Amino acid sequence: MTDSKQKLMKCNHFKAIFHLFNSINYCVICSAFILTDCSSNNSIIKTIKPDNFKNKIEMFPSFSWLSYENESINKFYNKKDYLKQRNSIIKNIKKVSSYFSVSLSTYFLTVYYFDEICSKFSSFSQNSLLQISLFCLILATKFNEETSKAVQMQKALKNNISKNYVEDEKYVLNLLNHKLNVHSSYDILMDILHSGFIFEGEEFNPSKMSYIYSNLENILYIFSGANSYIDMTPKQVAISIVGFARELLGLNSYSCTFKKVFMIDQSHEHDYVSGLEIIKKKIKIEGKLNNSKGNETSSAMCGENNFQKGKNKTIAIICNKYIN
Repeated sequence: MTDSKQKLMKCNHFKAIFHLFNSINYCVICSAFILTDCSSNNSIIKTIKPDNFKNKIEMFPSFSWLSYENESINKFYNKKDYLKQRNSIIKNIKKVSSYFSVSLSTYFLTVYYFDEICSKFSSFSQNSLLQISLFCLILATKFNEETSKAVQMQKALKNNISKNYVEDEKYVLNLLNHKLNVHSSYDILMDILHSGFIFEGEEFNPSKMSYIYSNLENILYIFSGANSYIDMTPKQVAISIVGFARELLGLNSYSCTFKKVFMIDQSHEHDYVSGLEIIKKKIKIEGKLNNSKGNETSSAMCGENNFQKGKNKTIAIICNKYIN
């Protein structure tokens, strides 16, 4: 019997095993995926992660996004004009999110709403995009944060963004088909970080793992303002960033075990390979800008949110592999 199986049997795991999707289960206590094949045999795959990412039973996510292989990328009616203005709007969303101290989950939910709505328009004005983005932020805050914070934000912003706030908010909700409970790239990334994406038996530097692990949110935050962000599904973005992290640790970005656990079948593998290349290209560009301008670029991108302060080393550790 393997060590993984012995550890699993010793755990009081009956209340700690979560059914994720189809034949995939996860034990919070053991940090192990339990895969059942057609003959009902269990394959137990233990993950390794920093201590601060250990799970609590009551906090374990549903992983319902595992079934999102057929999730489609937004088809924009006027993608070229939208991209000319998107970056400046995203920067403003970051600033307002920071001002009201909303969570990263709320920020990424806002970006999801905003891109979804703007994919349906054929023409844009900077003012209308700004207005829509703030409606998205208020809706995301109402959905994700405490009521008091949502009330504070709406009270502070509504008179500046609309003379007919209630009707305009209904219009934005209709554009979203009243579908507010969605999985953003951040939600998916955090699910993967907390379940673990490095597996027992893989060789890596533990110190480097902890450092890279804790900076993946920062990489995603930076990438959210990139034009290529809208060319990928939330799952593709999150999986690609995790694959990038594995590669930095000297591991196969998408090993057979990784693909099995996170349900990446052969017909969709190309999407994640191309996503990985997009992430690496973006990081290379940011790293070169950072090298040529000192900390100016990173400061501009990171300064909107306290989460970002002191995180410029994220780019440096990546540049050591991909630029220098």
